Amino acid sequence: MTLREEAMIALESVPDFKLSELIHYMRFLSECPVSLGQPDKPRGRPRDLYGILKDKIWVADDFDEPMELVFASELQKLREAAEHNKPVTQEAVI
Repeated sequence: MTLREEAMIALESVPDFKLSELIHYMRFLSECPVSLGQPDKPRGRPRDLYGILKDKIWVADDFDEPMELVFASELQKLREAAEHNKPVTQEAVI
């Protein structure tokens, strides 16, 4: 059985209310300039993205520390500043 014969058999089983959608889709496929199944030409090797953001981002020195230690050190700074009655500038912790 050829694909065309198989398509005709499948077409007979489609309900009437879905035929307009099927015809619309078949017209789309026949007019589509690009094959949707396979690319026209083989693509090259995928681009290596390692190091693409070098010198464009910044990571804090304490990035790998557990958050409890970071919060503890920030709390310690606040306590020391309160003892000395001086204003504290605080960096945003994300």
